[in-house]
Amino acid sequence: MKAEPILQELEAVKERLATQADGDTQRFLEQIDAWLAEHPHAGPVVNSLEELQARIHAREAAEPAPLPGEPYKVYDPIIAEVHRIREQLAREREPASSGLALKDEPPRQE
Repeated sequence: MKAEPILQELEAVKERLATQADGDTQRFLEQIDAWLAEHPHAGPVVNSLEELQARIHAREAAEPAPLPGEPYKVYDPIIAEVHRIREQLAREREPASSGLALKDEPPRQE
């Protein structure tokens, strides 16, 4: 998102609020205080960082632990092809499973 439309909207709101207060900062602050008195905050108020951290720890302790799950994997055909090639190379490089090696030479006579 481009910042310019956001800045234009912010400037328009600032101008509208300044017009409502007739450019008087004290009047603007009084209007804000009156609005806050009419619309009190219904949620809990946190006054310090320690209080916020205590609330977070209490909430985390009360909630059940998340279930372990499979990590989200995106199918990528290029990566899948690399895995297939690596598996094929590994199969080609592994020695014979029986452990026997055939030689064209006759056994030694001692």
